[in-house]
Amino acid sequence: MTVPAVEILWPSSLPSDPAEEGQDLLREAGVDTRCMLLPTRRGAAEVVLVLVMTAVLDPFLRTVFQKVAEDAHKGLKAFTDRLFAPAAGQGTPAPQGVVFEVPEGGRVTFTPGLPVGAYEQAVGLDVRDQRWAWDSGTAMWVPS
Repeated sequence: MTVPAVEILWPSSLPSDPAEEGQDLLREAGVDTRCMLLPTRRGAAEVVLVLVMTAVLDPFLRTVFQKVAEDAHKGLKAFTDRLFAPAAGQGTPAPQGVVFEVPEGGRVTFTPGLPVGAYEQAVGLDVRDQRWAWDSGTAMWVPS
């Protein structure tokens, strides 16, 4: 796998501290990471977009997030929790989702409060050109 690289596209309407902390977390794990503010779009959901500059999400998630925590799924959860942090105690809005996207168009959307099982499954998910969302009824990632 090539050296992982990530762009975090953060809504400018939200406090940027979580984005900077997420960027620092990935950089400490050896990931070339840039964080950019997105202009506020009227009526658009506040979603953080994490662009992964590798073809396949699975090796990226395993490689990067195992450096962040003992298990890759725990590192992934820690990273997304950090991005959702504005809701915790600051009285400011938090993103409604964190979307990981690969160049082929595959996307996985994480929302606040997902169970640990969602993160465990996400690490092994073959996203390719599909868009994936968590289905709490079946406790599985499903194409959306």
